[in-house]
Amino acid sequence: MKGRGSQTGFVVAVVVVVLAAVAVAKVAAGSDGDGDKTGPSQAAPTRSTATEGDGHADEGRKGEQAAAVPLETDRAKTPVRSKAGPRLEPTIADGVKVFALTAEPVQWELVPGKTVTAWGYNGQVPGPEIWVNEGDKVRVEFTNKLPAPTVIHWHGIGVPNEMDGVPGMTQDPIDPGKSFTYEFEAKPSGTFWYHSHNDSARQLDMGLSGAFMIKGKSEPKYDRDFVQLLDEWIRLPDGRNGWEGVGHAGHNPGEYNWFTINGKSFPATENMMVKQGDRVRVRVINAGYQAHPMHLHGKRMLVVAKDGAPLPAPYQADTVLVGSGERYDFEFLADDPGAWMFHCHILHHIGNDTVEPGGLMNFVIYEGYKNAYERQKEARGEKTGHQ
Repeated sequence: MKGRGSQTGFVVAVVVVVLAAVAVAKVAAGSDGDGDKTGPSQAAPTRSTATEGDGHADEGRKGEQAAAVPLETDRAKTPVRSKAGPRLEPTIADGVKVFALTAEPVQWELVPGKTVTAWGYNGQVPGPEIWVNEGDKVRVEFTNKLPAPTVIHWHGIGVPNEMDGVPGMTQDPIDPGKSFTYEFEAKPSGTFWYHSHNDSARQLDMGLSGAFMIKGKSEPKYDRDFVQLLDEWIRLPDGRNGWEGVGHAGHNPGEYNWFTINGKSFPATENMMVKQGDRVRVRVINAGYQAHPMHLHGKRMLVVAKDGAPLPAPYQADTVLVGSGERYDFEFLADDPGAWMFHCHILHHIGNDTVEPGGLMNFVIYEGYKNAYERQKEARGEKTGHQ
């Protein structure tokens, strides 16, 4: 009897140990700092269209939850836009240049037949270019038609602190359906840009940026003045933006699969058309998160400004590395007729979803010029690649 009782006690002890181990394992899994913390009272954001094994959606489930996750865009109710408008023209009120900006969802066409859901200003990506003169009084009447709060930051411009567009420090976020007026003097001169600074990683990757130029009182005269605003996109196979319906998309460089100049991927990018003898300035703005070494074929560029500030010693280069948020101005004399490629030299960035050619490339093209290759193709009734 004594031996039988000992066996029973041993079995009970084993059962208790097993149950305790299971309980400890469950606690450990629930408290793992890198694990899924979803619980009844804390639902992690997920894509409503996500399927099992969707690594990008899994990243969103584990991502930051500081900001509310906007719902996915109802594409049936969201207009398709494919063309940027001209420079934004102001109205004049008591000597003040008044601009109207509206943030709103769009389906933006990267190349014909390929759209991505985006958030744009005035129905376009990037937002319209704003050009003013140094010393102008500027007023921007902004309306938020997004499904999330937002603000506008005036990157590099010497605005009053209250106009700086930093939520929680200089203003409250502008809620959906609400408006805010920004007012400042345009200074200093140079190449600048504007962008959201609320839930910034998401909102910039959704397209909320635009170029802002302040022309100096005594700056050189140019025959051509081009803006090249660079960006990158996470476009999912169904055309949705990788930031839709997730808490955080991450900034793994491999996630970005579309790259744009002024909202377009090659071959839809707009070429820089020049005439022989033109003095040309090109303003490069990096609105994305990755650095882009921009290379011009055929000649060296004279780099004359960095982040809007004229360089005391301009320098020559055929490749300029433009980091996130940076701006470089360069100039050249159009004295070598041809069709000269301008592109990012991280060659993954000149593909559309890895298919080359595409992405961050266009051409400096001399009006009326055709090289021998172009003439031969035309004689066969064919088109060249940049047409």
